[in-house]
Amino acid sequence: VASGTAGRNRCAPRLRRSAEVADALISKLRYLAAGLRQRWNQAARCPSCGTLSQQAIDRKYFHSLMDCAACGLRFRYPVESRDAMLAFYQDHYFEPGITTELPSPQDLQQLLLSGFRGSAKDFSYHIQILRSLGLQAGARILDFGANWGYATWQFRAAGYAAEGYEPSKPRAAYAQALGITIHTDWSAIEPGFDAVYSCHVLEHVPDPARAMRDQLALLKPGGLLIAHTPNGSEAYRRKHPAHLRKIWGKVHPTLLTDRFVAGIAGRQDYMVSSDDRPQSLQRWAEQAQLMDPCEGDGLFFVIRRAAA
Repeated sequence: VASGTAGRNRCAPRLRRSAEVADALISKLRYLAAGLRQRWNQAARCPSCGTLSQQAIDRKYFHSLMDCAACGLRFRYPVESRDAMLAFYQDHYFEPGITTELPSPQDLQQLLLSGFRGSAKDFSYHIQILRSLGLQAGARILDFGANWGYATWQFRAAGYAAEGYEPSKPRAAYAQALGITIHTDWSAIEPGFDAVYSCHVLEHVPDPARAMRDQLALLKPGGLLIAHTPNGSEAYRRKHPAHLRKIWGKVHPTLLTDRFVAGIAGRQDYMVSSDDRPQSLQRWAEQAQLMDPCEGDGLFFVIRRAAA
């Protein structure tokens, strides 16, 4: 009996993963069918600025990657509704072993004992970025798109007053095991943060401009909006066209560009680059604005909220 129970215990994770993979496949087929259906009755309107004049720069089956001439956002067309996107990330988004799987109690215990050091969820480099930008222990940090809380926990362990925001209620609920605060209701978050930090989140939201403006509104004057995203910039597209083609689609409905970030920043101090090394951050500290060629795989940017 014990042997049979152990066998069932070993099989359970594999069966769960198989069910998740099947669910992801069904979701992808529905996505393709929706693209075919919506293409004929939906205008190619930018989800951030509402502009209708667009240029298709790539296509996959029934979906196109559009470039907004007005604001610089690159987005997947047809555009899914906000509710449809939320339902996808809430119930169907699955990437084995990377983003969406929740650790077992035993695995979580090991991660906490090691402080996540050396794991795929190690945020020590990101903590170095915060420090390079002058954010000292005690600074109030919002982890935007906190998932199940691994980055929020590490920010707190590094001495920051960190809390998170995560729209997926199952993942936010898991964070209770870490003893941290993860909000699922944006309106319940108290403003006054020294920084809002996100790592590969803004490319998943239906309207990145709105999300960034909402983040800026939560900052103190002089506070920092800090983000990493895939690089949708034209310089990257020209240098790595095949790579750009791979990164947009169902999971990444929008791609941010250097031009888009500059437009959101306006007259506020900002930097946008493919280089997030400390020396680059120090260069920005000496200049009000910094835009590098942005030819690397990632886009890293910082916007400092202007004084009221």
